[in-house]
Amino acid sequence: MELHEFITATLSEIQQGVQAAINNTIAKGVNGAINPVWGTTKDIGAKQIQNINFDVAVTVVEKTSGSVEGGIKVVGVRLGGSGSGATESTQVSRIQFSIPVIPPVTTIKNE
Repeated sequence: MELHEFITATLSEIQQGVQAAINNTIAKGVNGAINPVWGTTKDIGAKQIQNINFDVAVTVVEKTSGSVEGGIKVVGVRLGGSGSGATESTQVSRIQFSIPVIPPVTTIKNE
């Protein structure tokens, strides 16, 4: 998976998950609120910004028997054994960054 695909999927899934949780609790009449904002949607602003922190391990693998592809890939780790005649060189780097977002909110009207 390309790094940009991982970031896109992660941010989208977080936003969708928060919205689904809000909708679910409202539909079931659960007492309480997820990510509450007092007022109206016009009151949503800088105070609601939250950072989503990423700490990604990037692995570059070069094999003498195959080709090397460019780009930054996010890969899962698989444990196990298999025979291979290829020579392999692996380099692991970490990338850390934050993305500010305003997640979906539950607006609570001031009475």
